[in-house]
Amino acid sequence: MESMKSLVAMLALALAFPGHAAAHPAPRAVAADARADVEKLIGILASQDDILDLGGRALEYGVNQGDLIDPELRKVYDAHPGMKEYVTGKVRPEFQAILSRALPDLRRDLGAIVTAEMTAGEIADTLAFFSSPTGIKMKAQIYRSIGDRPDRTQAEMQQSIVDAAMTNLTPDDYPALMAFGTSSAAQKMQSVTPKISAASQSWTAQMIAANEARLRKLAAAATAEFLAKSK
Repeated sequence: MESMKSLVAMLALALAFPGHAAAHPAPRAVAADARADVEKLIGILASQDDILDLGGRALEYGVNQGDLIDPELRKVYDAHPGMKEYVTGKVRPEFQAILSRALPDLRRDLGAIVTAEMTAGEIADTLAFFSSPTGIKMKAQIYRSIGDRPDRTQAEMQQSIVDAAMTNLTPDDYPALMAFGTSSAAQKMQSVTPKISAASQSWTAQMIAANEARLRKLAAAATAEFLAKSK
């Protein structure tokens, strides 16, 4: 069970976004079939549906915490039921459009890391795992845990993911998890996952820096609109 926890923790780190900026390795030449596997793997790990859902929940959490507008307006939120939902609904389309436009850059960066660090066989094994029912379930749990509290530290988020994933594992998941855990792909991920995390954090930071002012303006306008309609 402890070895399984270690593997779950490693996979959790692979998909958790917090990290520290790091230089991206130069991609090496790979065969066409390996390139196709890389694209499929990154498409799974950073699918548009998952990224948009994660971004939407992070936005909702941010609005609830008063992160997108003047924190003083949180008092106004408390006095006007429905305002948080209204503001979130107004800002979400633009935020998700920003995520969609930026997603190819994230996929490119993650693909470069995987291509530089893993062999074709390791990429294929990782793809096979994350395409399996167990891998799909684990990825969903990881994204769900990240979205629940996006402001946690990396250590706190990883522990939460491990606890939730272990709770939801069943005996049917053990064969796929243990088979992958004993592969060279799983061992290689110990060095790959921090780089994936760092690249994700760098992408997130750049995207926020470029769009934060607009999102704050939209949130403030939505707040004023809600108050005007409430008179």
